[in-house]
Amino acid sequence: MQRYAASLTEYKRLVTKEVKIGDLLLGNLNPIRVQTMTTTDTMDTIATVEQSIRCIEAGAELVRITAPSKKEAENLLLIKNELRKRGYSTPLVADIHFTPNA
Repeated sequence: MQRYAASLTEYKRLVTKEVKIGDLLLGNLNPIRVQTMTTTDTMDTIATVEQSIRCIEAGAELVRITAPSKKEAENLLLIKNELRKRGYSTPLVADIHFTPNA
């Protein structure tokens, strides 16, 4: 039987490729990153911005925002711009649903 881990008591990180998301480095020897996902209506720009800020101030390094359709995907720019205007540069990740035009 093949074992997933060489040891059940010793931790060893897998070698992964480093990627850059905004100014944030992910993978390789970088620390494990904390991400979250908003629960607000993506079309409610201010509510999404304010919830994102609360998450960032609580330690989130990446914020995922759902975009189930094209209109929500387009509104992500307004959310990003408002966050930048307020001084936050935390990377945003679009949770795009399988809708070809989004």
